[in-house]
Amino acid sequence: MKFGVFYQLPCAVDQTPAARYQDTIAQCQLADELGFDAAWLAELHFNPSFSVMPAPLMIASAIAQTTKNIRIGNAVNLLPLHQPIRLAEEVATLDVLSNGRAIFGAGRGSMPSHSEGYGVRQEEGRDRFLEALEVILGSWREDRFAYRGKYYQAYGYNPTPRPIQQPHPPVYIAANSADTFGIVGSLGHNILVAPTIVTAEGALAGLASYRAELAENGHDAAEMKVNVNVPTHVAATEKEAKKGFTRTIDNYLQTLRDIGAARGASRGSSRADTLTAGSVMEEFAAVGTPDQVFAKLEHFKEVYGPQEFMCWFNIGGMIPHAEVESSMRLFAQEVMPRFH
Repeated sequence: MKFGVFYQLPCAVDQTPAARYQDTIAQCQLADELGFDAAWLAELHFNPSFSVMPAPLMIASAIAQTTKNIRIGNAVNLLPLHQPIRLAEEVATLDVLSNGRAIFGAGRGSMPSHSEGYGVRQEEGRDRFLEALEVILGSWREDRFAYRGKYYQAYGYNPTPRPIQQPHPPVYIAANSADTFGIVGSLGHNILVAPTIVTAEGALAGLASYRAELAENGHDAAEMKVNVNVPTHVAATEKEAKKGFTRTIDNYLQTLRDIGAARGASRGSSRADTLTAGSVMEEFAAVGTPDQVFAKLEHFKEVYGPQEFMCWFNIGGMIPHAEVESSMRLFAQEVMPRFH
């Protein structure tokens, strides 16, 4: 089992983007030292209380310079908002800077505010995503790749630099809607799943569709990775862990409710109306002592059949940096070794 750390990076009114960035880089350094496999950075726009990470590849480059082994990727690049050739160049640059540690995580996004802010029609999102993915992977795989789509074109110019990982970094696609699971399976890519967003039932049904499409299209499921996102907080006592997690998840859920009450509602924001700190801890998170967190992850392993977990150590951004690092240390020292 592989374990990663995930960052969305909400920023409260008494926090600053600079401090949030520095904490993230420092925590990724620690994750590298502790033996975590990957650091995952979200891409979100226009709402600092939800995220101050619109340019995660820039933060990824900073992490690359201060770490040695941890892989660095996006969960996810929002492809409909990007010029695909440019994104291919930037991800390849990260791969070079990190000496072959980049991961290419991709998705189409679900927030109307993102599409509106970038002047992209949301109803075009799926087709733009598929075209952009084809252009990016084609430009990495083929010399003088040419493509003419409805939204994007490629004219045979080779993006430079080339990725160190050949033909390209590992590809992970986020599935936050029912139809996307099958698409990812048919294309034969690794998959990122967030049951907190899609519900446990949605994740199970989606993964069944994903695995069926892998088989239907001749892809070897043994070569594919299922990565499940799990909000995580570990402390010496259950009471301490639940207190810290409640503080941070309450902020996350309230931010989603605020988004849902304004323009830019998304699938996740509407979900927040049905969730509480208690229900998230019960259904979707791993919170408690190391023994309790191990038991919960064992349960998720049996339910979803993943090869990787993406640990979201500070879902609402309200746990102090030192407390996050303490949680990460406990997890690495007392939970991770029990999966090997």
